[in-house]
Amino acid sequence: MNYSIKKIKPYESNLVVTLNKDDLEHYLNEAGKNLANELKLDGFRKGKAPLEVAKDKLDSRALLSAAFDLAFKQSFADVLAKEKLELIDAGNLEVKENSSGRLIYSLRFTVFPDFELADYKNIRIKRNDILPVSLEEIDKTLEFIRNSRKTNGAAPPLTDDFAKSLGRFENLEQLKDSISQGLKEEKEFRESRRIQGLVLDKIAEKTKVEVPPVLLEKQLDQLFLDLDADLHQQGLEMGPYLAKIKKTADDLRNEWRPKAEMLVKKSLLMREVAKKENIKVEPDEVRGKIDSFIGNLGIAGEMEKNIDLQKLAVQIEQLILNQKVLAFLEKEATL
Repeated sequence: MNYSIKKIKPYESNLVVTLNKDDLEHYLNEAGKNLANELKLDGFRKGKAPLEVAKDKLDSRALLSAAFDLAFKQSFADVLAKEKLELIDAGNLEVKENSSGRLIYSLRFTVFPDFELADYKNIRIKRNDILPVSLEEIDKTLEFIRNSRKTNGAAPPLTDDFAKSLGRFENLEQLKDSISQGLKEEKEFRESRRIQGLVLDKIAEKTKVEVPPVLLEKQLDQLFLDLDADLHQQGLEMGPYLAKIKKTADDLRNEWRPKAEMLVKKSLLMREVAKKENIKVEPDEVRGKIDSFIGNLGIAGEMEKNIDLQKLAVQIEQLILNQKVLAFLEKEATL
């Protein structure tokens, strides 16, 4: 196999691959083996017939199609592995020659862009003092919980029995302690998010990176999905909402474009920090989050099969990685 790569943009390149006769024979044989393993022939269990016998029964067009598909996918994967490129998207496939002795194809592909990450270790941000949780804050939260348990319009009295009815408290004092701890952790979380946001803003301000359009469009898609989910929680539909604000979906996407571009940029920055600092996510961490997610939904068995676990694992891994990177940046920056 021979190939050439011509970089068009920091994130986009054109690839031309040439496969010779030996390469094609290899892929033809591999495709034949794969198809033969799927055959069910009289006198043999599925995939257990001798290879030469099975090959004689293969449809020639199906074999050539499978060989081409394998040649393209495997050769492209080999190029990416050899060049250590992380693929985002590929398209514009063009077959320039497809004969018995040679296959030449070209395609355009997008990878994560190379860029110079700004200094992220010498940013200093003062951590604000976190005020103690007040009795007023605890009482306000208690009242909210109490009102959420109204029966026939009447809220239950704040007693030990009320605390016990919530499931894991022996008395009202334990409930108040739990609320106090929760409010304290919420304040600490908000302060961490404030610092993390400021650090990312400062890094983004000093880093130049071209955002791949495909990532920008995916982010815009996600913002639209988030809005749709928020509307559904309020019992609203997207169509009437757009009519009410007198805007189209394209209007919103255009308005969101600067925000989406910054979100993608920050995502790329965090990804680069993770690479430089060797911050990783272990498989057990992902599995634990998935198990917790499924457990919280209260689903199992057949219902669990309806979830795209592979896609969910990718999303959770990215979420955990971002959390680790942000925690690292916060620790580095805090005075």
